[in-house]
Order: sequence, then C-alpha cells, then structure tokens
Amino acid sequence: MPKQDPVEALGRDPRGAALLGDRAALAALLQSEEARTLAQLLQQAGGDRLRQAAQDAAGGDGAALSAIIEKVRSDPRGARAMGAIDRKAGK
Repeated sequence: MPKQDPVEALGRDPRGAALLGDRAALAALLQSEEARTLAQLLQQAGGDRLRQAAQDAAGGDGAALSAIIEKVRSDPRGARAMGAIDRKAGK
C-alpha cells in the first residue's frame, strides 16, 4: 500500500485544512496543556511501539496506532484531552 502523508490527509478535512492554514492557532494547539497530556498518555500507552505504530499508520496500516489511541481514549484524562483538542481545532 502506498505511504500516506498525514499532513496531506489532514488538509483534505475542512477543519484540518483551516487549522493548517492558521500557523498561530496550530502552534498554540500543539503547545497546549492538552497536547502535552495527550503526548504523555500516548507514550505511556504505546511505549516503544508508538513510533513504529505511527510509521505503520503512515504506510496504511493503522491497527496498532488505533489500539494505542483507544487505550488513551479509555483513560479519563485522555478523553478530556482529546475532547479539548477537538473543540479547539474546530474553532
């Protein structure tokens, strides 16, 4: 399966395209407390497998990354962080 560019995929979504077009909003979102919490929880849930799962997902196989994300989503802190990021990205 051909390798997919995650930024290109994000750009095809109207909300993602708007976020990519607003560098200040994107920088603020990436530096937010919610993004730091999410990154920490993803690392805890995926450990050493996280990088490989992300590479596999970019190549078209998202199963391992989906499992890690689902584990984070089941954590109350993860669910709150994901919800906050989604709300901020939707502005």
